[in-house]
Amino acid sequence: MSGPKKPHREDEDIIFLETESRSDVARALAEAERAIEVVEEKHRKSEGTRPVAVAAPEPEPAPPKPPVPDPRLAVLEDQVAKERERALRAEEDSGRVREALLRKSADFDNLKRRTEKDKAEYFRFALAEAFADILSVVDNFERALAHRADATGDEFHAGIDMIARQLADTLKKYGVGEVPASGLPFDPNVHEAVVREETESVAPGTVLEVLQKGYLLNDRLLRPARVKVAAPRAAGEAKG
Repeated sequence: MSGPKKPHREDEDIIFLETESRSDVARALAEAERAIEVVEEKHRKSEGTRPVAVAAPEPEPAPPKPPVPDPRLAVLEDQVAKERERALRAEEDSGRVREALLRKSADFDNLKRRTEKDKAEYFRFALAEAFADILSVVDNFERALAHRADATGDEFHAGIDMIARQLADTLKKYGVGEVPASGLPFDPNVHEAVVREETESVAPGTVLEVLQKGYLLNDRLLRPARVKVAAPRAAGEAKG
């Protein structure tokens, strides 16, 4: 028989087995060895299945560095600024030129109006001197007519001839002259034929008589001379 069982204390690592025979002890040892083998097997398995290491999170990428300014950009900006400044100066110059042009245009319009006014005034009074001289001739003519009753025929005619010469000289002073006509070939540029007379005394087309004098002003026709022109006789007509 086995002795009394010892109480098991938790702080002791000794395992007390109660066996009644040696076979029981052997069986207990075998079971203990199997238990140890199971524990060792579990330990080996636990070492073979180590926990997988968790990969550390990748570090966040560093923020991008600010771009380095291109030196060509600064050159272009400088050129743009210069061109803008040049455009502003050109605009200011254009404004000044436009203002000057407007002033010149206004001055030109004023000058044109003054010139037209002066021209009109000139033509209004251009003949003042000529008519003043003609009035002197008119005065002499009126005096001759006033004294024609007291004057003899020769004196009156002499006075009229003098007035006619004075009038011709006055007209000549201002470039007015008679159109030559009598005895000359007919010229349609300065003559106007109003009468046609058949004659053999002169060549056909000769001016026989001046019916109204024509006048030129500085070689420019004022009015044509109205004349009688010689024409050839009709064939078979009897001579007078």
